[in-house]
Amino acid sequence: MNVNILENPILQNILSTLRDKNTNSNDFRQNLRHAGYLMTYEIIGKECTPEKTNVKTFFKKTSGVKVKESILQIMTLRAGEPLAEGGALLLDEIRSRRSIGVVDAKRVEEAQSSGLEMDFKIDLGSFKVPDFKKEDIIIVYDPMLATASTLIRILRMIKEKGEFKKLIVCCVIASEYGIERLNTEMPDVIIYALGVDSDNKKGLNKKGYIVPGLGDAGDRAFGS
Repeated sequence: MNVNILENPILQNILSTLRDKNTNSNDFRQNLRHAGYLMTYEIIGKECTPEKTNVKTFFKKTSGVKVKESILQIMTLRAGEPLAEGGALLLDEIRSRRSIGVVDAKRVEEAQSSGLEMDFKIDLGSFKVPDFKKEDIIIVYDPMLATASTLIRILRMIKEKGEFKKLIVCCVIASEYGIERLNTEMPDVIIYALGVDSDNKKGLNKKGYIVPGLGDAGDRAFGS
């Protein structure tokens, strides 16, 4: 499967905390932020280009490095907000050139199509994504890659908007089914995850939820 599993022990510790049903809402949301921060760190290290720059110390000029590309972060409401927020904190700290887009999209549970078994219709409330250039890197933050229905809809709209250098999905957990579907329909998209679930029907139950998963990320993050 075309997916990058981040096996850093700290990130895997965070994943275990997020899976735990006894983790309260505040801790769940905070751990999503930690995950977004550290996953963005890993993504930048693997996918971005180091560019040489000059630095003036107290004594003389010397060479340094900065991130070459501008980064567009796209958060999927509502569960993707804390995940993207963690990544934004890192990019702000290193003063990277970046912008943020917001997409409000969710699948319509009662409108599963009769074609592909796990292809749900998507209710797109808003798509607020700033313009980007063909040399930019786009990272879409969504904690759960389940059936891939929502992400595919979002990624198609991004592609319709213009050219980019790389399109990356940052998720906490992905199902084997979702990865296979996304790889088939959009093989150019790069996936980063902390874990891949494959129980039942390639990681999904009959309603299209990831198993074992971590529950409804949005409900757990915002206490409803």
